[in-house]
Amino acid sequence: MSLARNLSALLLLALTTGCVSSPVEPTLRFGIEPLVPPFESRNDAGELVGLNIELGNALCAELHRRCVWVDQDYATNIQALQAHRFDVIMPMTATPARREQLDFTDNLYPLSSQLVARRAANLQPDVQSLKGRRVGVLAGTSREAFATARWAGSGVTVRSFQFNDQLIASLLAGEIDATLQDSIEITHALLSQPQGHDFAFAGPAIKDPMLGSGVAMAVRKTDTRLRDDLNSALARLQQTGEYQAITRRFLPPITNASPRYQPNVGGLPFSDAVRIGDAVYLSGVLGLDADGELVKGGIGPQMTQTMNNLRSALQRSEFFQ
Repeated sequence: MSLARNLSALLLLALTTGCVSSPVEPTLRFGIEPLVPPFESRNDAGELVGLNIELGNALCAELHRRCVWVDQDYATNIQALQAHRFDVIMPMTATPARREQLDFTDNLYPLSSQLVARRAANLQPDVQSLKGRRVGVLAGTSREAFATARWAGSGVTVRSFQFNDQLIASLLAGEIDATLQDSIEITHALLSQPQGHDFAFAGPAIKDPMLGSGVAMAVRKTDTRLRDDLNSALARLQQTGEYQAITRRFLPPITNASPRYQPNVGGLPFSDAVRIGDAVYLSGVLGLDADGELVKGGIGPQMTQTMNNLRSALQRSEFFQ
């Protein structure tokens, strides 16, 4: 009995002094605003889904940490990060102004910022076209900073919105004339929806240092070890192909090829063909005969002639020479 009492006493001493404890799984806390599909949002069951969620979970697994997702308004996430509410802002575009306060990982994926307006508005993303117009942006974003700095002083009214659904409702109601947005986000939220039928991208994507070139993760300047660990984990995911498997489900194919145009042989004001990457787009191909007349016999012969003309146009195209 004396031995049993001694063992019990030793066990009690170990428990009270912390010598016997269960291992605690390290965590990695991401601050997100889950209102931005397809990047981060909640499904009908309340579960977090989207590109950034999957990338974050993959990074945590690579680092042998447990992901903790902290809801945070995007407009106040820098202050929340500095207050140690979480460890990483997911995602954030690295801009010169933000680099003065934060450190950033390598880019997770490219970024494209474009103006969206009604098709009939004929707007372009420059101050000459937008003077006297109202442009909506999301609060706290690099696009808000860009529009305020580059456009607001030249007669463009810049209106900031806390949430994208509020911004889109204002655009649909005609309370703003255009919005400057991430191209993928606005496509998902408006342009691919029935209510977005009358809207389209207005002009090309905007290139400016204030908008950054890609989407990264932000950490405190003192957390260089965490930044390096995240970069190493991201590189390993890219090497194994897991990164590609995740991103291809959410992002459009990336091409660095600039469009190439083949002028119309008859001098008409459009291109006969445009090549972007490996795709060739043709225009003005109808069921016309050699004399430029619509072939007789109705839709059947006309469709056959159209396909023959398409084949001939591709054979003539300089892109296939």
